[in-house]
Amino acid sequence: MKKLKKLLRLVCLGLFLLLAVTGISIAGAAPILAKNEERFNDNETQIEMVDEKKEDEEKL
Repeated sequence: MKKLKKLLRLVCLGLFLLLAVTGISIAGAAPILAKNEERFNDNETQIEMVDEKKEDEEKL
């Protein structure tokens, strides 16, 4: 019985490895993000300009 359990565990391990290799070969390897330094170096504070109201517009 112990030999059967060991064999079953080994077969399951082989099956999981086969499924993992098959999944990687079909979908391709996981993408690695490119190190785009421009994206990270843009630390400027960006504000939105607000137009001032003119006195004529406030009277309407």
